[in-house]
Amino acid sequence: MKLKILIILMILIGLGVGGFFVWKNITGPKVEKGVVPAPSTEVSVYKGTWTPTLLSKNSIKLASDMRKLKDMGANTVFFQGAPPQVEHCLEGLPPDHELVKIMKEIIPIEKELLISNIQIAHKNGLKVALTMSKCMPQSKKISIGAWNSRVVELAKLAEEHEVELFAPMNEPEVLFGPSASATWGQDILPRIKEVYHGKIIWKGGAPGDIEPDPGNPNLTNFSGYDYLGFTLGIGSGPGTLEMFSRNIDNELDTMLSLAERDNCEGVMISEFYGRLPGDWEEREWNEEKEARAHEIVLEKGSKYDEVVGFFVLDFLELSFFGEDLLGLPGPEESSKTEEVIRRWFTEIL
Repeated sequence: MKLKILIILMILIGLGVGGFFVWKNITGPKVEKGVVPAPSTEVSVYKGTWTPTLLSKNSIKLASDMRKLKDMGANTVFFQGAPPQVEHCLEGLPPDHELVKIMKEIIPIEKELLISNIQIAHKNGLKVALTMSKCMPQSKKISIGAWNSRVVELAKLAEEHEVELFAPMNEPEVLFGPSASATWGQDILPRIKEVYHGKIIWKGGAPGDIEPDPGNPNLTNFSGYDYLGFTLGIGSGPGTLEMFSRNIDNELDTMLSLAERDNCEGVMISEFYGRLPGDWEEREWNEEKEARAHEIVLEKGSKYDEVVGFFVLDFLELSFFGEDLLGLPGPEESSKTEEVIRRWFTEIL
C-alpha cells in the first residue's frame, strides 16, 4: 500500500497535479552565452507537445528529441518551470525520500535548465511556450506574494530568451478555483505585461474546471489574455469515445464563446490526451482507442479557425529523463497515436 501511494504521488507530481517531475544525477546544464534567437517563421496554428516536467541537462538527447518533434510536424514545445516554496509540493513524503533529495539537487540549477532547453529548442527550429507548474499543498501554506514573484521572474526569462507564448500558471483553477481567471488571473496580468511583450495564454484546466456552472459564466474573465487555453481528456472516469466526442463539441462551443466575450484572439487546446496508462486495464482501454481519442480532438478542433493551438500531452517519452516517466504513456503504447499526430501535424493542420 505504501508503495502504491508513493507511485501515485510521483505520477501526480509528474503531471503537474502535485507539481513537477525531476530526474537523477543532475550536475549542470549546458547554457550558451547570450540569446539563441527563436525561429523567425510565422505560425498560424501552434502544433506541439505539452511536457509536464523539468528537463534534462543532456543536450545531445534533448537535441535529438527536438529534432524528432520537428520531424513530426511540431513547431512549438510547451515547457514549465518550478513554482516557489517547492517543499510544500512534496508534503506527505518523508524528508529522506529520494524525490525530496533530488529536489534539493535540481532547484539551484533550474533556471539554467530552462534556459538550456529553450536554447536547444530554438536551435532545432521549435518555438517555445513557457508556464509555471501548479501545486496544491496539503497544508495550503503558500505565499501568494512568493508565487506572483515567481511568475514575474519566469516572464522576465521568457522575454529575454524570445519565448513565443507565456502562461502565468498551468491550470490555475486547481489552486484558485473556477474564478481564477477573474481574480488572480487579472491581478497578475499587468505585472506580466510590464516585463513580457509576447503573446500571453491562460493555460486553464478542463472546461468543467474553468466553468463548472454554465449558467453563471461571469465567474471567469479572460480579458487581456491573447489566448484562452484549456485541457481535453477522457481521464479516469467511465466515459466512452462516443461520449468524449459529444462532450468536446459542447466544450469547444463554451470555450469559443468565452474567448469571444473577452476579446481573446483565439483558443488553444493547450493539453490533450485520452486516458493515462494506469486506467487502461480498468476501463478496457487500448492503443487503438487512445489514438482515436487524440484524433477526435484534432478533428473537432480543426473545424474552427479560432482554434489556433494543439499541444498533445507527451506520449513519446520526450520527457527528457532518459528513463520512463511514471504515469505517462511510453512509445510501446503510442505507436498508433504517433501515426495520428504525425499525419495531422504534417499533412492536415
